[in-house]
Amino acid sequence: MRAPEFWDTSPDQPAMLARLLQPVGRLYARGTARRLATSETTGVGIPVVCIGNINVGGTGKTPTVIALIDRLKGRQVHVVSRGYGGSATGPLQVDERRHTAVEVGDEPLLVSAFAPTWVAKDRAAGVAAAETAG
Repeated sequence: MRAPEFWDTSPDQPAMLARLLQPVGRLYARGTARRLATSETTGVGIPVVCIGNINVGGTGKTPTVIALIDRLKGRQVHVVSRGYGGSATGPLQVDERRHTAVEVGDEPLLVSAFAPTWVAKDRAAGVAAAETAG
């Protein structure tokens, strides 16, 4: 699967399809802004870095997390994931010797070899569990 060719055109001369999609992009941006403005936020007393994007797989999020863990050596780093593909709702600290990808998802299982990793469908609860654990 390849990216659409119009993605590679100059921003000064967008392709016709890109121009036709601009209204849809504006609607999506407006909806996202509204959702963010009305969503409940949870403040935590620790630094949080979010790694993600609109695409579900194959964009390099897991290698980026592992590289960031490596760059932050010497600091107490914990990873919180929703555990995509896993059945656990958490918050649950992943133990690579005890859990399976069916339970916690394949990516949290992999990342747990590099740093303490938590699976929680409720991200705020996952961050709270990680904070409590250190």
